[in-house]
Amino acid sequence: MATIRNQNEPLRLFFRRLGTFALLAVVVVVAMGVWKVYGKERESHQLRREAELQRDSLAQQSARLDDETAKLKTDRGREELLREQYDVGKQGEGLIVIVEPVAPEPVATSTSLMQKLKKAFTWW
Repeated sequence: MATIRNQNEPLRLFFRRLGTFALLAVVVVVAMGVWKVYGKERESHQLRREAELQRDSLAQQSARLDDETAKLKTDRGREELLREQYDVGKQGEGLIVIVEPVAPEPVATSTSLMQKLKKAFTWW
């Protein structure tokens, strides 16, 4: 019985409760730290996913631009670009012949005697 009395001493009970409270406080602090690390891991995972999507998008754009520049290095590619840009010709046409408009024939400027008299006498 003497051992049971020693376990129930007020000072010993106080230190047990203080130790239990300190252990509980350490567990809470560690749990909060783990929760913060978990949140940062989720955020970094999401940012990595977004960065990978952006990288893939940029790779597709780069491939498309490489194709377009390779196409523009050929005569046919330049011609196609001009057709699209200036809306000349339709898709699939092989040859476009541009015909210059016919210049109007110059009007004869020979004036007759009657026309000269009409100019001279405007009141007539």
